Amino acid sequence: MEYADVLKSFYPDFQAKLEEKEKNVTKHDLDEKTDEVCEKCGKPMIVKMGRFGKFLACSGFPDCKNTKSLTQAVVVMDCPKCKEGQVVEKRTKRGKIFWGCNNYPKCDFASWEEPVPEKCPTCGGLMTLKGKNKIPTCGECGFEDKEIKT
Repeated sequence: MEYADVLKSFYPDFQAKLEEKEKNVTKHDLDEKTDEVCEKCGKPMIVKMGRFGKFLACSGFPDCKNTKSLTQAVVVMDCPKCKEGQVVEKRTKRGKIFWGCNNYPKCDFASWEEPVPEKCPTCGGLMTLKGKNKIPTCGECGFEDKEIKT
């Protein structure tokens, strides 16, 4: 088949369906509602799609411009630095994974190594997976625990 013939047979139906959908669907139909509440104005937060993926935004936009990133808690543990937040998986602008406190910028804890939920048995410090074998190692005292399964 010729390229132009395929397009001529496909495009008229496609264009009509596209125009019909554009009339019926509004941008707000694409937003997902959440149970979370905006801490600045008290309105519900919604999940929106941006150029870097999904994020939480206040439904009161443009009056309230509060936004939050959607991060998942990789390790259910308290932040070792501020003791208030949780350690979550984050990504750099170039997509490299690191772990940090979800209370940033109040707390600037960050680690390139994946944290382990168990604390160091000798000093109580943060254990992270180090090396090719991903052995849990304490960042404070250097204790290696080959018993913990990763």
